[in-house]
Amino acid sequence: MADQADKQLVRDPFAEIALREHPLAGDGLEAAAPREWEKRMFALGTEAAARLPKPTYDMQLEEYELELERLRAYYRPYLRRLTPAAGFARPRQELKAFDFRYEDQQDREFGSVLAGLGEWEHVTVPDFRGPTKENGRWTGYYRTAFKSSRPAAGKRVFVVFKGVDYKAVVYVNGKCVGSHEGLFAPFECDITSVLQEENVLVVEVHNDYPMMGVNGSRLDGDKMYAATGPGWDEPIQGWHHCPPGAGIYNRVFVEERAELFVQDIFVRTNPDEAMFEAWVDVMNATNGLIEHAELRLEVHADNFEGEGLSEIRFPVAYAGPGLNNYRYKIAFPQFKSWELNEPRLYTLRVSVFRGEEREDVHDRCFGMRSFRMDESTEPKGSLFFNNRPIILRGANEMGHLQLCVMNDDYDQLVDDILIAKLANLNFYRVTQRPVQEEIYDCMDRLGMLNQCDLPAFGFIRRSQFYEAVRQTAEMERLVRSHPCVIMVSLINEPSRPAKRGKGHRHLFRDEMEAFFTAARQAIYIENPDRVVKNADGDYDPPTAEGLSDFHCYTMWYTNHMIPFGELYKGGLPPIKAGWKTGCGEYGSEGLDRLELMQARYPREWLPQKLGDTWMPNAIVDAQSYALHGDWYPELSCIEDWIRDSQRYQAFVTKLMTDTLRRRSDRIVQSAIHLLIDAWPSGWMKSLVGVDRVPKPAYFAYAQSLEPIRVHVRGDRWRAYAGEVVELEAWLLNDTSTAYNGCSIIVTLRDEKADYASFAIEAQVKGVSSCYSGTVTLVMPEVEGRHTVYAEACLIDASGCILNGERFEIEVFARTDVAVTSGRIAYIGEKAEKLCSALELSGASFSPESPFDTIIVSSCERFRVHEIEVRQRVEAGATAVFLSDETGHRQWRIGDVIVHEEPIGALFTLARDGSEPLLSETKPADFSYFYNRMTDRIDPLTGCGWRSERLTPLLYTYERPPHGQPPTPVGKPKLAVVGSRMLGEGSLVFIGLELEGRIGCNPPLDRLLASLAAKNQID
Repeated sequence: MADQADKQLVRDPFAEIALREHPLAGDGLEAAAPREWEKRMFALGTEAAARLPKPTYDMQLEEYELELERLRAYYRPYLRRLTPAAGFARPRQELKAFDFRYEDQQDREFGSVLAGLGEWEHVTVPDFRGPTKENGRWTGYYRTAFKSSRPAAGKRVFVVFKGVDYKAVVYVNGKCVGSHEGLFAPFECDITSVLQEENVLVVEVHNDYPMMGVNGSRLDGDKMYAATGPGWDEPIQGWHHCPPGAGIYNRVFVEERAELFVQDIFVRTNPDEAMFEAWVDVMNATNGLIEHAELRLEVHADNFEGEGLSEIRFPVAYAGPGLNNYRYKIAFPQFKSWELNEPRLYTLRVSVFRGEEREDVHDRCFGMRSFRMDESTEPKGSLFFNNRPIILRGANEMGHLQLCVMNDDYDQLVDDILIAKLANLNFYRVTQRPVQEEIYDCMDRLGMLNQCDLPAFGFIRRSQFYEAVRQTAEMERLVRSHPCVIMVSLINEPSRPAKRGKGHRHLFRDEMEAFFTAARQAIYIENPDRVVKNADGDYDPPTAEGLSDFHCYTMWYTNHMIPFGELYKGGLPPIKAGWKTGCGEYGSEGLDRLELMQARYPREWLPQKLGDTWMPNAIVDAQSYALHGDWYPELSCIEDWIRDSQRYQAFVTKLMTDTLRRRSDRIVQSAIHLLIDAWPSGWMKSLVGVDRVPKPAYFAYAQSLEPIRVHVRGDRWRAYAGEVVELEAWLLNDTSTAYNGCSIIVTLRDEKADYASFAIEAQVKGVSSCYSGTVTLVMPEVEGRHTVYAEACLIDASGCILNGERFEIEVFARTDVAVTSGRIAYIGEKAEKLCSALELSGASFSPESPFDTIIVSSCERFRVHEIEVRQRVEAGATAVFLSDETGHRQWRIGDVIVHEEPIGALFTLARDGSEPLLSETKPADFSYFYNRMTDRIDPLTGCGWRSERLTPLLYTYERPPHGQPPTPVGKPKLAVVGSRMLGEGSLVFIGLELEGRIGCNPPLDRLLASLAAKNQID
C-alpha cells in the first residue's frame, strides 16, 4: 500500500525516494494527455493471421545461446586492432601488489605508515573495499615498493593512477607528490625529483559519506557519489545497491616520458564537412620554454580495411611550461562512418619530434559520427545520429561492466555488451558514474551507444559546487573522444532539500540550475558538441535547459509518477512544456533463479529444504517481500516466490516498454532498470542474473523492443460472451526506414478454432509509432470461463510477415447468481445505486419489511436503523456495508466496531480461495478492473477495514519495515472485502471502488451478486 510508507519505518532509501519524491506540477510543465486520432475500423477479412509460436523458457534460452554466438562471430572482426605498431613505447611498469590497512590511532605518527610498521593486509590492485568504519567515512593506506633507475637527461618519470576512489594523497619516498579528489578520473604525479633506486609508494585514501546520505540517515558528506559502483564480494554490504566503498580500483603504473609529451588527444569529428579537428594536449614538464618542436599526425583504419591519412606535419614554435593545447582542422574526404552495426574505428597517431628525434607517440581511436539534439523545432528534443532520427532504447548498468575490467575478463565484457544488443538495445545508461576507459573502448568496437552520468544523486553540497564543476570537466575529458558516448547527464533524481530538512547543506533548485549552467560551460570548453541532459529522473522539474527526464516505477512503487491505468491508456507525467522527454528508469524486481541462489547465497538466506515455508525478506535488501503485495499474492515456498516474481517482472517489462514505445511522439529515450546484475541479489530488478542467465523478463524486453512490430492494446482484459470489445492496433517503428503498403490481420481465436478475422492497410514513418486502426471483436459463447486471444500479424508490401502479437481476453458466460426477488434493502444513495447497477430489485429499508440482505452506505442513516438491522442479522440476514458516502470512518453494529482505513489506489488484490464465496475464483481475478466511465483500467480499492474477528476475503498486505527479520508467518492482511459472523447472520464490508466497474468486470459482478444473495457467505 503506497500510502503506508509514511506510517511505517521505511528504511529502504530507494523505495522511500520513489514513494515520497513526486514532482509538483508547476510553471514550465504541461500535461501529456493520451494521443488523439480519428478512429479507423478494421474490415472483416477472409485471411486468418498466422498462428504465432509460443516458445517455452527453455527454448528461449537455447535460442539465446545460439544468437549470442552469432553476434560474437559478427562483431569479432571489429575487435581487431589493425593500426601498425608505432615502433616506440614509453617504458612502463605496472604496480599490482600492495599492502593495505585502515587508519588507526598509531597512524597519527605518520612515519609508521611510511615505514610499513604494524599489521598490513596483502592486496592486489584493482582493490575496492567497504564502508566498514563509521558507516563509510574512513581513511586507509596502500603501500608498495618498486625499483627504478634514474631517468636519462630529458626524461621524466610519473606515477599514473587510472582511478582512485575517493580522495588520494600520494607519497613517494616519504614526500607528498600530489593529490586528487574524485572517484573516476585518471591522474598522475611527476616523481622524477624524489626517485631512487629503491622506492616506496604510499597512497592515503579517504572515503566520505556521499552527498545523498547513508542508509536513509541524516549523515551526508562531501563525496561526489551517487548509488552505483563495483561493490565487493560480501553479501551483507558489498553486494547490495552499490554501497559507497573506496580504494585503488583501477590500474597503477610508473611510466617514463620525454620532457615534451602528448598528454591527451581529442578528435572532434565533423562528418557533415568530411573533416575532423585534432585537439592535441602537449605537456611541457620543464620550467622553461621548449622551442622548434614538431607534431606529426597520421590516421589509420583500426578495426577494418580502409584508407587513412599519411603523415601531416605541424610545427610547434614553442611550448610553455605545463599544458599546451594545439588544434588542427584536417580534411578526411574518404572516411567511413561509425555505425551501430558497422562500428568502424580509426586511430589518430600523434608523434612529437624535436629535430629528427622522435620523443613521444600517443594514439587515440575515434569514429566518424555525429549526434545532436534538435532544440529549434517544437516539441524540442528530437535526437539525430548521423543525421538520422533515433530513439534510444536501453538499460541501466550498475557495476557488472566495471567488474569485468577489474577482473581482467574482457571476454565477459564483450558478452555483456552483446547481451544488450541481442535484446535490441542500442544504448546503455552507464548509470550515475563514469567508468574505466576500457568499457568505452569496448562499446566503441561493438557499436553500443551510452550515456555517461556525473556521480551525483538527489543533492549537491553547497560547499562542493566548484568541485562538482571541476569533476564535470574531468568527466567530459575522459569520454569525449569515444564515439559510443553520445550524451552526459549531471545528476540523478534531484530532490528538494528543504523537504528533507537539508536546505542548510545542499543546493536549492535555483542554485542547482546555476550549477547546471556552470557545468554545461565546463563541458563546452572540453567538447562544444556534447549533448547534455541536466537531470535524469527529475523530482524537482523543470530544468531551464535541455531535455527533461522522468523515472517511472508505477508498477513496483505503486502509482509512482502516474497511476498505471493512466500510463497504459497513453498519458504521461507532466513534462517540460514544448519539449520531448526521456524515461531513464522503470522496472520491477524478479528474484534470482534457484540454481544461482543455491550456488552463491549464504545458507542462512535459504530454506533448509525445498517446500519449507520461506519469505524473500531472508534476502538482505530484497524489495519483493515489502512491495509485492500491491501486485501479486504472498507465496509460501522459495520456488513459488521465484516463479511468480519472475512472471510478474516479465509482465511489467512488456506492459511498460510497449507503453513507452507508443509515446515515441514525446519519449526519445528509455532505459529499463536494469539489464545485468553485478552480484548475486545485488539489484534484482535486473533482467539477467550475475551468472548471465536471462530471466523471463529479458525475453519479454527483447520482444517488446523488436525494431518494427505490430502492437495490440486494449483496456478490457475480461468480458462476457456476446460482448463487443474494441482493441487498438499500433505500428511501432524504431528503424529509420518508413514502412508503406503494409497490412495488419487480426484473428480472434482460441487454441482450437478461429472465430473471425479482420484486416486493415497500414503504414508508419521511420522512428515513430502510430495508431493504425480499431478492431471490433464479438466475444464467443463459452461455458463458464474461457481464454481467447486476438492474434495480429504485420505483413509488408511484398507479403512477408514482419511481426506478430497476441492479446488475451478471458470470456465469461453470463450466468447470474439467483437473488430472492424483493428481499434486498438499501440504506444510503450509494447502496441504492449499487442495487440499480447490479439490476437487483431492492427497496429502501423499513423495519416492517422482511429483508434477507441489507446494503448500507450511509453511517448517519444507518444509526437510525442500527438496532433493527442488527436484529435481522443476528436472525440470519446479511448486512453489506460500503464505505460511508459522507466520510465517517467508524461503524458500530452492537458490540462490533469496524474502522474504515484509507488505502492506496491499488490495481490488484489477493483473495482467500478457501472461502466458499471465492472458491470458484482464480488468484488474478481481482486485478486490473476496467472503468467504463474513464474508459481505462483504474484502481479498484477505496478503503480497507479493521475489526476484531474480521475475515479478509479480498485484501492487501501491511507493508513491513525494510530489513525486517525473516518470519514464516507472512505479513498481516488488511481486508478490502471482509466478513464476520453476527449471531446466525453475517456482516460484510466492501471497500472496493465500484463506480464504473460494475457490469464490465465479471469477477466483480459475480462477487457482488453473491454477496447480495441470501446465505451466500454463511
